[in-house]
Amino acid sequence: MADISVTFAGRKLRNPLGVASHALTSPEHDPQALADHLNGYVEAGAAFVYTPFINPEARHPKGFAPAYKFMGIGSREPFGREGLLVATDAERIMSRLDDGLKLIDLLKKSLPADVPVIANIIGPGSDASGWGTFAKKFEDAGADIIEMNVSCPIPACTADAVGSYASGEMPSSAGSLLGDSPALLEPVVQAVVDAVSIPVGVKMTPETGFPRLVGVAEAIQRGGAQFISGINAPLTCSPPDIYNDGKAKWPGIEDHMLCAALGPWDRFLNYRNLTTLSMFVPGMALCSIGGLVEPEHVVEAMMLGGRVCQLSSGLFWRGTDLITDSLTFLNDYMDQMGYKSTDEFIGRAIAHMKPVEDIDWRMEEFVSWTDDRKCRRCGICSKGICSARILKENPLRVEVNEDMCYGCGLCEAVCPEHAISILEKKHKVIGVSFMPSH
Repeated sequence: MADISVTFAGRKLRNPLGVASHALTSPEHDPQALADHLNGYVEAGAAFVYTPFINPEARHPKGFAPAYKFMGIGSREPFGREGLLVATDAERIMSRLDDGLKLIDLLKKSLPADVPVIANIIGPGSDASGWGTFAKKFEDAGADIIEMNVSCPIPACTADAVGSYASGEMPSSAGSLLGDSPALLEPVVQAVVDAVSIPVGVKMTPETGFPRLVGVAEAIQRGGAQFISGINAPLTCSPPDIYNDGKAKWPGIEDHMLCAALGPWDRFLNYRNLTTLSMFVPGMALCSIGGLVEPEHVVEAMMLGGRVCQLSSGLFWRGTDLITDSLTFLNDYMDQMGYKSTDEFIGRAIAHMKPVEDIDWRMEEFVSWTDDRKCRRCGICSKGICSARILKENPLRVEVNEDMCYGCGLCEAVCPEHAISILEKKHKVIGVSFMPSH
């Protein structure tokens, strides 16, 4: 049987799967209830766990109960379920220092010794010394690893967030505002690394796009961090109710706010970061998070450079079954492919990355083919998409003009019946595909 263990941040882990930091605690922020909850993930097979994000305030303010609103987003077929939106107030949902330290103590007493507890901390703005002092408290409490949360999108949703970012004056819980400011971030990372003797990682925000994320990652690397996690949730806005004056559709709330996007749509921002950092910031261990909702996604993320994967929103839909199913798939996959260890395929896809100008597109070596037995003559592939495909009558069927077909795969991608294949066949292309039909 294959060895699914992995080494990450100096620790040998049972497997590459862990549970990401999240703040869905009980309204009382009860550390024991959360410890029991996290133990359930480990019983299902998780190899590491994160605390919720914890800020430096000693205790949660009274009369300031946690508040969330969730919204499922979907479209008509063929798109279906798209993901989740969550609206909240960071100050309401962050765990506080006293409960955070108690949680770590409870987890260290209840979890197996080989399951590390990772403290996800959101320190005092851009105060480097304050971050270092804060991080040290978690090391002293028994945390095995520190993850700096400089990526939470919710602090950026406040009224003064943009002004704070522009002036360089970070609010007390900066989140992604700090994570998108490499000049401010680097000394903060350095201070935390210097303050503790345990591994330190940094969780990146997707709000830092390509190619700027390379510069931020280089700042993190110069600061001495051992790993980068990514991504946190991106920011968006919920769709307006077009039949109710454009008001919001949150349960019980008609006002709009910037909110976080969770679910499958985050996956390709995650893959962008993994690929970019694997290529341009070598030597930095990567932890994949964002949009991993199927067992296959774990292997995809690892092939793009992730040494470990954090499961998050996928657990909302599938619960601990996502953990057990992913581990079963990983074992079976490695046996099927002949991999003896995870190191044999981590980062393997990066070797196949090339600049677009170096790609051999082979446009005259592939052609579209339609299986008449599966095709229901809906015409989706030929109506305004490509002039190489024509829906003919008597008999009603789709014909392909190979002289106009590049074998690009668009028709195959949109066919609802999976009736189209792209076959390897050398042919001369004399037209231009993607021209609208008339």
